[in-house]
Amino acid sequence: MGTDIWFFVEKRYYREEYEEIDGTWRKTEKSKEELNSNAIWLSADKWKVNPYYYLYPEYRTCKLTPSDPHEFYNEDRNYDLFSVLSNTRNDQNLNFISLPRGLPGDISPELNEVAFENKNDFYDHSWLLLKELIAFNWDQKYYCDQFMEYRNIKETCSGFINETIPKLLKLGDPEDVRVIFWFG
Repeated sequence: MGTDIWFFVEKRYYREEYEEIDGTWRKTEKSKEELNSNAIWLSADKWKVNPYYYLYPEYRTCKLTPSDPHEFYNEDRNYDLFSVLSNTRNDQNLNFISLPRGLPGDISPELNEVAFENKNDFYDHSWLLLKELIAFNWDQKYYCDQFMEYRNIKETCSGFINETIPKLLKLGDPEDVRVIFWFG
């Protein structure tokens, strides 16, 4: 049996305030710290009502379920990618962006419910900013013992690099978009 990834996307939104100066409304300038103190993360995924929440309340499923779970990430198991994202299933000892960080304290309400659904086989919960995904050196080669050949992470993760990252870039500033994921 293999490892699968549960992959979600959030975007940070900032509260804007306006002030009237000489009869004209202007946006109030704020420092990055002031903006971040009032910012919220919201799910960028699309959701639908989960009928099993109402049909089987004893199973503690969540009220919502992703309507398009492959909207941002549409690949099967890719252990090279899992290794790069959080050192999960890293049998080739690849460089990785971060060890699993757990779930962020300011996780969106939808993802909070899904992440804490009654699933005992979920592990290595983590998150990364789009900025970190972009900064990672994807052009690394390694020797794959299983196939006895040299491989390039840029090639083995090409779907993520060429499809997922451009979709994420369309959402906004790389500091204001993050991916949340876990395995099971």
